[in-house]
Amino acid sequence: MSRSTLRSAKSLAHLHATVVVEELRRCGITLFCLSPGARAIPLVLALEDNPAVVTKLFNDERSAAFWAQGAAKSGMLPCLICTSGTAAANYLPAVVEAALAGTPLLVLTTDRPFELHYAKANQTLLQRDLFSPFAPSAFDIPAPEQRLWLHALLADLDQAVFEMRRTARPVHLNVAYRKPFVEEAGTITTLPPDEVDELARWSAKDTPYCEYLQPRWCLATPDRQRLVDRISAADNIVCVAGPLAPTHTTAAIRTLATQLGAPLFADINAGLRCDGSQPPVLALYNLYLRGATPQLPPAELVLYFGDRIVSEPLREYLAAQKTEFILCSPYPLRQDAIENEFIYPTLKIWGDPCAFAADLLPALPARQPSKLACALATYEAAAQRRLAPLLGTPSTDALVEGRVIYEVFQHIHDDSAVFLSASLIFREADYCVPCLQKTLQVGANRGATGIDGVLSSGIGFGAGLHKPCTVLIGDQALLHDLNALALLTCASVPVYVVVINNHSGAIFHFFDLGDTGERLRNPHPWDFRGVAENFQLAYVRPASTASFVAAYQEAQTQRRSTVFEIVVDGEASVRLFQAASTLPLPRLRL
Repeated sequence: MSRSTLRSAKSLAHLHATVVVEELRRCGITLFCLSPGARAIPLVLALEDNPAVVTKLFNDERSAAFWAQGAAKSGMLPCLICTSGTAAANYLPAVVEAALAGTPLLVLTTDRPFELHYAKANQTLLQRDLFSPFAPSAFDIPAPEQRLWLHALLADLDQAVFEMRRTARPVHLNVAYRKPFVEEAGTITTLPPDEVDELARWSAKDTPYCEYLQPRWCLATPDRQRLVDRISAADNIVCVAGPLAPTHTTAAIRTLATQLGAPLFADINAGLRCDGSQPPVLALYNLYLRGATPQLPPAELVLYFGDRIVSEPLREYLAAQKTEFILCSPYPLRQDAIENEFIYPTLKIWGDPCAFAADLLPALPARQPSKLACALATYEAAAQRRLAPLLGTPSTDALVEGRVIYEVFQHIHDDSAVFLSASLIFREADYCVPCLQKTLQVGANRGATGIDGVLSSGIGFGAGLHKPCTVLIGDQALLHDLNALALLTCASVPVYVVVINNHSGAIFHFFDLGDTGERLRNPHPWDFRGVAENFQLAYVRPASTASFVAAYQEAQTQRRSTVFEIVVDGEASVRLFQAASTLPLPRLRL
């Protein structure tokens, strides 16, 4: 950074913010998601002064935070910036999601100086622990006075970025600024001489003040050998891939399952159903596991990679095995609850599941597919044949939720992204999406699994990947995030919003609660044509599956962001979902 940039600072606060932005840039943070406000003026000026960073503007802090954590799920390292007060509180839902999903995120809130606290000043609240316990690393940086305290400031910034990377969780920087923001009451010329010299030495470099090296993950030799011996002794092994970060290379998990002759159950967010490869990946297990489990030979060992699965039939199957269960996940705490029941790991390895699989590969000899793997492959093939008839034909007049989700995955362009809404939609995708000979990145908010911020997250996910993104979202979820539609007008990649509108929370049709069920579903009469037109977005309301497919293909070809409203019968969608898990399949002779 040039000395002239530092000398041109309009105030001590501006100079301080210039150092903050530049040091974060040196640490690898080059994207700043800014919701402007008066207390953030020093940082706004600093962002404009720094040509090496990208600033993206947001009107709404809540939407900005979800966009940023969606982008972070794709591998980017964004920094949120907002003014003080309730603006900062709007970040909380996305911080919760990022924390529980293991998504690194830097959250920089600006604050009032200490003399305005406890005095009922405007836009002033205690922000230091605002995101606790979801951002356990929080740094309170006081407003600069006669000096910057440069060493402490730079060291704290470097540590904050390291903690974000090390823990893969949000980190909070709470930075106070005191007026005046632009009057030259204090600048570089008023700093003590020793700090001016220190600032000159720092500005002459282009590297972080204190660099942190990330350790390489690997098992200790005795632990690795213990695992190799146990895996080698087992015959019928089952591999399970739960949600895995899209930034991870999953090939080692598939290769390990192949080498062990084991079936590999892949969650819709594992990244293994749509990576251009198939065997030994199983995708349609929800359609046959409940009926097939009594006929299958028992597993002798379960190897589980990643976060929590969504499938209830798969959870039931794993619980029925009563065998050793080895789980590897980057999440350090318990993650064994699936809905209201549990899976039962007997050994947990805290680390990168893909690196863990790669570490085991050289020590394990190749095997032929086990009897269990062959039986499950036969069921999978039968489910492949029966899936399309189960979902109905595209030419029928009635749109069916599961069929629309299936068709999205069938017709989405190769090398694209999909973001799935929580609640019923990502469960239906887990049921209805087979292995495909195309490469897709599939994301979702699977940390807290809320329905708020889904569209903002999906737009950020596509932007972070630099890939066109299809967001599959329910009507209730879109009602929570309507202002995210404004982001489509300036999105860096095309975004195709497929909103499944059943005019209620259809998932509550699973509960037979009479009038109470109606209140839970919270029905509404609205459609989304008007709001799409308000944001000047292309809008399509197809009358059939075939017309949806044609319009969806056209929008992709033209790379035109579009809102597709799919009006369906929510109760019929639930009936189809329930019927899918009882699909009749042939009995096998094992």
